[in-house]
Amino acid sequence: MSVPRLVVCGLEPGPAVALAAGALQACFAEQHAVRAVTIGADLPLWRLLYAGEGRAPRVLDPALHAAAVVFELYECWSEGCDLVLLVAVQPALDRWHGVKGSRAVDIAAGLDAPLVLVLDARDRGATVAAAAYGVRALAKGLEIAGAIVVGGDERGAAAELGQILRRDVGLPVLGCIPPQLSEQFARDYSAATSTLSQIGPRPVKGSERRLCAEAGTYLERDDLLAAATRRGFLPGRTPLLLTPLPAAHDLSLAVAWGAPLEPFALENVDMLQAMGLSLAPLNIARDRELPPDVSGLLLAGQLNEEQLPAFAGNVELQAALAAAIGDGLPTLAMGGGALLLLRRLADSRGRSHELTGVLPAEAELLEWYERPRYVHARAARGNPFDEGENLLCEWFDLEFLMLEQESFAYHVGDADEPSQAEGFAFSRCLATTLYPSLPRCPALAASFVAAMRLAGPRA
Repeated sequence: MSVPRLVVCGLEPGPAVALAAGALQACFAEQHAVRAVTIGADLPLWRLLYAGEGRAPRVLDPALHAAAVVFELYECWSEGCDLVLLVAVQPALDRWHGVKGSRAVDIAAGLDAPLVLVLDARDRGATVAAAAYGVRALAKGLEIAGAIVVGGDERGAAAELGQILRRDVGLPVLGCIPPQLSEQFARDYSAATSTLSQIGPRPVKGSERRLCAEAGTYLERDDLLAAATRRGFLPGRTPLLLTPLPAAHDLSLAVAWGAPLEPFALENVDMLQAMGLSLAPLNIARDRELPPDVSGLLLAGQLNEEQLPAFAGNVELQAALAAAIGDGLPTLAMGGGALLLLRRLADSRGRSHELTGVLPAEAELLEWYERPRYVHARAARGNPFDEGENLLCEWFDLEFLMLEQESFAYHVGDADEPSQAEGFAFSRCLATTLYPSLPRCPALAASFVAAMRLAGPRA
């Protein structure tokens, strides 16, 4: 039977959807196996959900994944769950980077899932209902389970809003999160995600999650669960991507995790595991050597700059990584993982960190992006695993202070523009500050596994 599911979306940008999503996660995760899946990628939202209870969140990216891939990934991520919360980054009727079929209402229709609208009623009254009425009129045939009102209660203008939603729009109110709590969350969420220096004290670590847990107590839990069970039945599909690969049999892959590496872009790990690789966790802050008998290494994710000293001080592991990669251990280093292989990195606050030194470069982080920037790339001749055209994600701005780049990984730029060299390629190591998505380019994953088979287990 198909897993109960809800598609959660707002009607405008802002922190209301993040608060509602975190509240839903907190409301159900204590008694149910819950997974949040964002529709589109938003780093602050993903971090909030990752810090919460429940299974690690995932990202469906319609700009990277075709419709068939989206549904296959969804089936993989919903397996063993009691409830899946699909949280749209864009407002209900807006496309993700103009991709057809990427609106929250489209995903809800494709998955035959009820839609929950999040209404931001802070400093506003009954006119908020007009947008909900418009969505209902434009999303014909789609079941809208109801609305969560953020910044309202059952008094004053919010009481009138609730009456209009029920009487005129025909939507149940599935929760009202009080104004004081909503405003505190908005302040803490904005301060925690800002890349600029803050005036005054920063919010207490974890305050957003505590506010989400409190907000969860204002939701109509039974009504929401009943709505989620009114999903349609999804027929099983023959897997096309997440299938075993004979070459992966009995091979073990070291997967880096732990401070300062945040395990972002987890669909890459899911795909490599589905191909048949055994995953050997490598805690880059605590472990002093690679796991035994591994045939490859995956360094991928975002960096928590505050935790960089934890890895910078682990000189034993840095030496082990440098030796293994130098000896030809097949390695995929992507995004923040590639930064750990630099000689030296200055973070966005100007603090300098001595790192592994595998890559002949020193760099400075300038800023992080809240949402990805997509770039067209063509694999260079020396790229050990990728070939042809690809679409990659950029999540931060980096300036190289010293660069000795002999063999690079990609030519980046549109066809009618001068291309720029990006990434490092040598031996069996592909290191790029961009993010490839393996479900988009399965040939890259297959080439990586083939290199692992050729290399064999590392003693």
